Amino acid sequence: MPLHAFQATVLENKKLTDDVIFLSLSAPKEFTFLAGQFVTVRIENSTEFRLKSYSVLNPPSEKGKIDLCIKIVDGGFASEVLRKAKKGHSFQVKGPLGHFVFEEDDQNKEIWLIGGGTGVAPLYSMLKEHLPHHKNKRFFLIFSLKEKRDLFLHQEFQQLAKKYANFTYIPTLTREKWKGATGRVQEHLPTNVENKTFYICGLKELVLETKEILMKKGVALKHVKSERYS
Repeated sequence: MPLHAFQATVLENKKLTDDVIFLSLSAPKEFTFLAGQFVTVRIENSTEFRLKSYSVLNPPSEKGKIDLCIKIVDGGFASEVLRKAKKGHSFQVKGPLGHFVFEEDDQNKEIWLIGGGTGVAPLYSMLKEHLPHHKNKRFFLIFSLKEKRDLFLHQEFQQLAKKYANFTYIPTLTREKWKGATGRVQEHLPTNVENKTFYICGLKELVLETKEILMKKGVALKHVKSERYS
């Protein structure tokens, strides 16, 4: 898949929660990627620049744009620039990059997607792209957040679960009781792991701990795909 470098302009910038924004950037028609891949964005202030990597949220079938879900950190170099980015603002983008992609020829009947915070972005892209074409597989998403106010893409996932009978959505909160699941993602993993493939994305601790539990349960390494966010 060819690597592209291009100037992208902001199409939309909106808050999803207190510390997560949705940033949509323009992309040339010839820009293609696989669900789960990421791009690097050159972020500049008046004195310096940095390159930051973000997973693409929208599926590859939605052409001409790159949607990103970005966690905002107060005082963070990239956060302060991106939070204020207005429609028409321009960024240099390079991509697609990364190997955290859906295995089309996987024979396993169950696909478990496990995400923490904005680590859910590539998993959303995978679901949007592949759910319609794999009616014979069952998909599960365990999405971990701290509190109810941190939930984003919640309605989108609920709508996908309504539309596709083979998709189960499990949002879980680690620091607040509510009507849904609670506790860490590891507590909601299946007991029987045969014929299942796992895709894990989030902060280092979530990824490493989940992988370790799955290995102990006997999951083959080739059936565990992961991407760590820093």
